[in-house]
Amino acid sequence: MGKIIQFQQRKEQKAVSNGYDNLSRLIAIAATKEVLNFYIESIGQLEKRGSLLDGEAEKLEEQGRAKRLEIALPEKKEPEKVTGSGTYSYYPEMGEQKPDCQMEAILSYYGKHYFVDTPIQLKGRGITLVKQYTEKDFCNAGDHRVGWFEYQVTTRAFEKLKEQYSISMERCLD
Repeated sequence: MGKIIQFQQRKEQKAVSNGYDNLSRLIAIAATKEVLNFYIESIGQLEKRGSLLDGEAEKLEEQGRAKRLEIALPEKKEPEKVTGSGTYSYYPEMGEQKPDCQMEAILSYYGKHYFVDTPIQLKGRGITLVKQYTEKDFCNAGDHRVGWFEYQVTTRAFEKLKEQYSISMERCLD
């Protein structure tokens, strides 16, 4: 009796044009917006000459859009050093990092109170416990706030918390 031997099937190599291969590599290493725009203009010229296969121009344009977004991101800055109590604001749109504080706070929609997240249990006038965070409260597994408490704090109580604790606040540009 003979034994049947299973050979691995060849994976079909997708044939791509030289223009697509070269431009996709150039777009991947483009460092400035001007250079990237030149490469994206070249896509149209190659398409007019018929040097690209069907669908390659769209793939290159999509790669160019993704690279343009990557280039537009601001450089990451070092977080502000926490030296004592008070509020430490940061702007993520400008590349600023969140400082390492004891609490995180956001102002409510109408500005009448704050929501404060902290691992510290708080008590006092104007401080109301909303909930304690669990893993199912977050999209990312292992979020750093699992086990923390969320409080609703009046503006007056927040002023007193600023005197005792370091609080980070995310500010968004409009």
